[in-house]
Amino acid sequence: YQHTECLGKGCYHSFIRVRWIGGVHRIQPPLPSNGTSCRFTHGLTISVNSSSTKGYQDLSKHILANATTEVMAACSHNLRNLYTCQAAAGWKYQCTEKEVQVYYKVFPSATRHGFLGAGVIERPLPRVWGLVRDPGKRHLYDSSINTARIHKKVTSHIHLVYLVTDTSLCYLKQPRDFCCITVEAKEENLSVLAIQSVYDASMPHPCKEAVRGEILPSAWILEPDTVNGREITRVIYMAQVDLGAPAIPARLLSSMAKRQPLVIARLAHLLAA
Repeated sequence: YQHTECLGKGCYHSFIRVRWIGGVHRIQPPLPSNGTSCRFTHGLTISVNSSSTKGYQDLSKHILANATTEVMAACSHNLRNLYTCQAAAGWKYQCTEKEVQVYYKVFPSATRHGFLGAGVIERPLPRVWGLVRDPGKRHLYDSSINTARIHKKVTSHIHLVYLVTDTSLCYLKQPRDFCCITVEAKEENLSVLAIQSVYDASMPHPCKEAVRGEILPSAWILEPDTVNGREITRVIYMAQVDLGAPAIPARLLSSMAKRQPLVIARLAHLLAA
């Protein structure tokens, strides 16, 4: 994945590659390359010129690099670790429920949360991918979603998406909404959907009915496998969010930590129906 960083006034390109090495996925270190112009700001919520498809294409590489780096750090560069209750980079194993390994990451800010799940769905990858990549079907397996719609199709694999989530189960009175960009990619046998908040003037502006949240680097990573002659899909789902004030009451964090990772189990149930 091509990755652009802006440091002060300078920018540089690098490439982050995910390869299958000796039975495990490892992330390759960045490779230096020539400087180039930067079309987006360095930060968690990224601004981009909505009139520039090239700007979005450059941004998509940055989003993929962000999300991939986060997942690879969590698994110590071996995705299989997450299926055996092992995590790093601040991620802590919580439990195994409905055959999903659940992890949670604490941030210094009480409004930020990291959720991660790893599980197996006994269906071929194309069937699982068809649901994961379609925001309009998210509500079928994620009860926290009130609205999920594509605001703009930039290319066949880059979309601007508007989300509204129901946070009443977390004792938060107002829903949270998010403006984000989703990027689809295939790297060897992995299918990746990366998500991150983005600022685009054409997207819905913050309103008093909802608190504008922020999606930090997040991703679905799907990997095909075969068990006893049957095609299955290994699924890793990482969601990092800032839900804004007020923070979720501390007494609810343990139950909330499971809710997002367990969308993998609900997705498996939907596909088994």
